Amino acid sequence: MSEHDHQVAVVNWFKLQYPQYEKCIMAIPNGQMLGGRNKFALMNKLKKEGFKNGVSDLFIAVPKNGKFGLWIEMKDAGKTRCSVSDDQQAHLDLMISVGYEGMWAAGSIIAIAAIKTYMA
Repeated sequence: MSEHDHQVAVVNWFKLQYPQYEKCIMAIPNGQMLGGRNKFALMNKLKKEGFKNGVSDLFIAVPKNGKFGLWIEMKDAGKTRCSVSDDQQAHLDLMISVGYEGMWAAGSIIAIAAIKTYMA
């Protein structure tokens, strides 16, 4: 399974497990690779709109246990901590410092376990 497949599995699981919050999970496509002839113009436009390198792949906008929500940086199953970029770790650290929960997950099984803990 690819990182995409793991992320899709997490989103689908969350919507089934927590139907009352199905609109509270969202993907942040900041990590997408931009291609094509106009990629620099598009990147400049996106930066003006708030694009930031390192923003986590998923956000669950459900306050729990004194936290404002949960940020998740998805990676392929089997990846190690070194697969998290400096920008991604800096984003997670910042979100944690301002009252969110943040984590990275190597695959859907780890992400789902973390969500279960957060939502408990």
